Amino acid sequence: MQARPALPFSTLLKTLMIVSSPSLLVLSGFAIGGALDFSYFIYGYIAAMIIAATFVVPFLSNVTALTHYVNDLALDKRVNAPDLSFLSNVGELSGALSRLQRSWENKRQEMETVITEREILVDTLPDILIMTNDDKMIVRTNRAARNIFGQNLAHRYLYDIIPNDALMNAISSVIEDLHGQEMEFTLGGNVMKDFQAIIERFPIPSEGGISIVITLTDITQQKRIQRMRADFVANASHEIRTPLASIIGFIETLRGPAKDDEAAREEFLKVMAEQAERMSKLVSDLLSLSKIEMNAHAAPISKVDLLRIIRAEKQNFEWACKQKNVTIKLKLNDNLPPTKGDDEELAQVIRNLVGNAIKYTNPDSEVVLTAKLTSALPDDPIFRGFSRAINFAVQDHGEGISKEHIPRLTERFYRVDTARTRKVGGTGLGLAIVKHVLNRHHGIMTIESEMGQGSTFNIFLPVYDDIMAQSPSRRAIPNDKMKEQA
Repeated sequence: MQARPALPFSTLLKTLMIVSSPSLLVLSGFAIGGALDFSYFIYGYIAAMIIAATFVVPFLSNVTALTHYVNDLALDKRVNAPDLSFLSNVGELSGALSRLQRSWENKRQEMETVITEREILVDTLPDILIMTNDDKMIVRTNRAARNIFGQNLAHRYLYDIIPNDALMNAISSVIEDLHGQEMEFTLGGNVMKDFQAIIERFPIPSEGGISIVITLTDITQQKRIQRMRADFVANASHEIRTPLASIIGFIETLRGPAKDDEAAREEFLKVMAEQAERMSKLVSDLLSLSKIEMNAHAAPISKVDLLRIIRAEKQNFEWACKQKNVTIKLKLNDNLPPTKGDDEELAQVIRNLVGNAIKYTNPDSEVVLTAKLTSALPDDPIFRGFSRAINFAVQDHGEGISKEHIPRLTERFYRVDTARTRKVGGTGLGLAIVKHVLNRHHGIMTIESEMGQGSTFNIFLPVYDDIMAQSPSRRAIPNDKMKEQA
């Protein structure tokens, strides 16, 4: 039970004197008129004080308890309503206090719920949120900010966390003219990052509290994609313009100076046919790449016999092999399990890799195609949880590729030797297509190469049964339905 607050003696004495003052005036009048002896005057006043005390003490105790209760509520303390038995005799004060306490408790719970919800909302925002005072000292951050810039950010100067002068100038401008700003900046370090910042003035700034709210959005990936698209458009335009310019030039020559030159006409038509074929291949590869990207998020579900595709594609390269006197050697595991994929897209992967191997291998050599089941998996999150994979490898005996070029080989239009690639009829998109197909099939490609010894392109694809075993939703589908979907 809550302890009753102590009643100050000075308050009690003053109140008793005030309450007993009418009795004192009456008794003094009788004593002055001689109707009352002085000793009876003293006894009478003491009696009046005692009678007043019987009412004043419980009244003051209740008032003091009520005062402390209201003060505790103002300080947001959780306290029980006091016992106001004396005051309740006068009115329904205890009932009113009980209702006030219940209402206050309900309001407190509602406020705590709102505050908790806002805290959770701010912390779960994907964007970085930083709040500072006018001195640019951090007051509060959300979880995204702490994940990027570290814990314990409060009471640290923003410049120590984000040393960017453009951002600091923009914040200073918002502090001075009270108008929000939006800007982009790059933050250096081990990895360069691009951010979009929205800086707003806090509606009700307080001394030492929040006055500036900064929202940062990581646009590094967006910027990279924009640059890639711009480079792609520029490269594609260049690749198409070059053969077109050649064809147009030859046509003008055939119409003019070489109009009656049969030998020149035959030579020019041959080159024009080559350029037209190159342009056709380029457009075909661009369409293939576009189609693969459109289906990038729709994983294939069919069972695929990779051995059948390898043998079929080998037959398609017989003429190209005869041109360079190259032999395709097969090392295939006949018990290779099926993978999950799209026949045509996986055939395109094999076609591009084998075609590149034949183009870049040395004449009078061999290209080795290997397919096996392996437990030596690449270190990639895609194969976490798997203990085996299908490994398809294409090995050539060409000049090899320098190590600095290997990480960029799957970029669109990236060529180690531009002149040689164009000479052999390459579009610069083959390995980019391979990468996108493998992404859709949850596969991986690794490249091994040694200068003067040749290169090996390794493809790793998950086993169909392993994928199905790891997919509870697919396990729930009856076998007959599975066949229909496949």
